[in-house]
Amino acid sequence: MFGVESMMLQFAQSTSINSSISQPEEPVKEADPILDKIKKECKNILFEYEQLKNLDNIIYSLSEDESSVIRTRHEEFVKSMSLVTLDNNPITRTTVAGKIFAELLSKNILSIEAITQGIDAVLKNWNDYLMDNPQFFSYIAAIIAPLLLSQNASFDFNNLKDSCTSIRPDNSSKFFIEVLNKILNSKETHNIKEQQGGILWIYNKWRMSEYVSLDVFMPNNQINKFFKNDRIGVFLLSIAMYDKMKLTVSKLLYDILNSWINVNISAEIIKCPQFVRALTIAIVIVGSKLNHSYEDFFGHAHVKLLTCYIRSEPLPEPEIQAREVQCLYGIQIMSAVLEHPGGMVLRLFHTLYQDSIISKESFELWKKEDEFKTGFDEDLETKPMALVVLNSFFLSLAENDSDSDEAFE
Repeated sequence: MFGVESMMLQFAQSTSINSSISQPEEPVKEADPILDKIKKECKNILFEYEQLKNLDNIIYSLSEDESSVIRTRHEEFVKSMSLVTLDNNPITRTTVAGKIFAELLSKNILSIEAITQGIDAVLKNWNDYLMDNPQFFSYIAAIIAPLLLSQNASFDFNNLKDSCTSIRPDNSSKFFIEVLNKILNSKETHNIKEQQGGILWIYNKWRMSEYVSLDVFMPNNQINKFFKNDRIGVFLLSIAMYDKMKLTVSKLLYDILNSWINVNISAEIIKCPQFVRALTIAIVIVGSKLNHSYEDFFGHAHVKLLTCYIRSEPLPEPEIQAREVQCLYGIQIMSAVLEHPGGMVLRLFHTLYQDSIISKESFELWKKEDEFKTGFDEDLETKPMALVVLNSFFLSLAENDSDSDEAFE
């Protein structure tokens, strides 16, 4: 028995030794004292700013205080500030962090690179943070929105692209949608009667960012997944179609865009009347970028595309009219975005009527429509300015009506 016990003991020892050799234990990571100091300082900064709304101490710590751990570590400051906001009441605190970054950027205390790289470093590990914070992308979007909205900080959609380099393009779609929603619902852009807000602001910011391609944030094959029949959905569609149009010569435009739509956009979305709004907006952007005279905005290919998708199949008259009205809303919205260029709306409406793209009944329906539609707030609020310049157009429609009546008498 003693011999057996001795053999078993030797076997157990050898097994233990082999196991420890084949499966070495991972060394325990020691806490980085510098990172701990940065985190502590960021917590103090956030608390102090929430109480006093004063940037002076933050500026001093980032630029002059030689004893400050963040003076030469701006990227790490941005990353740590972004993460500490997730601890308590994230949606409020992340907005505060974004406002701090925007002010520091406008005063040249933080660089664009420090902000974009710091936020990208947070997004890089999105999968880990998502487990504890299911709304993680929404929280980080709340940091980005004040940067984009700031009138003094030079932060645009190209900078947003650099802020999510590590997750583009496959995992950036949801984050991008969250950023757009934060902008759309922001108090800064809420009242468009006083300033260009809401979706008008988004289109204008996109234009000022030199129309960065949508597919850097959202690949074409993800548009269907994230599309909703609202302002943001129309924005995504219009920019995606514009991106395709700008790379296509006019004589091939109809066939190439038609093919792209059939491959990438679901039949359900194409049947939605707002699809025609998105197509119209894309066409107007192309025209405004090429500096066409307004008479030439709707070329042969554009007319063919509009006609195709307004009457893509035999439809009841009310459904055709709904699509035609959305075409007119597309022009109305882009006129507001472009700050009402002289003669644009009038000439485009004349072209649509003379080329029989839009029926007289649909023009009148658009003019009279005053029902609020959820998700399209700007429709009614931007219409008065368009109606002012269209007075002569509707007078001529009425005269044509009376001439037709006289011809039948």
